[in-house]
Amino acid sequence: MTKVSFYKLNNNLTPLCFVCSLVKMAHDANRQVLCQVPNHQVANSLDKLLWTNDIVSFLPHGIGSASMPIAISNDPLPGEHYQLLINLCNEIPEWFSRFERIIEIVGSDIKERNFKRANFQFYNERGYPLAFFDLTKETKSEEPEI
Repeated sequence: MTKVSFYKLNNNLTPLCFVCSLVKMAHDANRQVLCQVPNHQVANSLDKLLWTNDIVSFLPHGIGSASMPIAISNDPLPGEHYQLLINLCNEIPEWFSRFERIIEIVGSDIKERNFKRANFQFYNERGYPLAFFDLTKETKSEEPEI
């Protein structure tokens, strides 16, 4: 069954920079990743960050769900991806259950938080295993769970 984790970020941590860290950890663990984004602007911003975030590493990625092993996409279908979905959209994709793992990012925007609360309730009502990590209260440096 799909495992779902929510990460609530503090105001000092931008969602796309946090996503870069998650993508790097997933790639280091030999996992394919689909970053589902709401639009082309976010896709281009994340693409640029993945190229420039860590100058000593290379994360093979591209825009579009056909990119492997790391895709940044707002395509209506996930392509061949099935391992890790990082959902940056407010809505849950219809095909979410094909993934082994889903990560939902909760930013500081109140409207966005309300969407993510609804997503949490959706998964919970259907019995998906849930984890919640409140990084706004983090006092020590911990690696996010992939």
